[in-house]
Amino acid sequence: MSLDSLLSTDPAERERALLTLTERADASAVDLIGRSLLVSSWPVCDQLAQALASIGGESATKALVQALRGRRHHIRSAAIKALMKVGGEAARDEIAKLANDPSFAVRQDAAQALCKLDGF
Repeated sequence: MSLDSLLSTDPAERERALLTLTERADASAVDLIGRSLLVSSWPVCDQLAQALASIGGESATKALVQALRGRRHHIRSAAIKALMKVGGEAARDEIAKLANDPSFAVRQDAAQALCKLDGF
């Protein structure tokens, strides 16, 4: 499995690679998905972030937190949405840091996530 498979322009190839890695759910799978997320385009970033959320665990959460610092706003937004599924105080604290993000879309996603995580 490679970074190229996860970032393929062929949706079927990308889906197969992501399914295989999600089923494996080991440290190398999480690492590869996390690295792919940081360089992905939209909407691939959403699929990658959701895959990390479905794998769960500490290493997947760390990869999503790292994506909150991604260069592109769509990567940060995808990570927020995935961390919302992960939940927990640590995820909430990391999302709260994006309340003043330069991107309006990221600020909006962060506000929605915080409302949901806070039970509103």
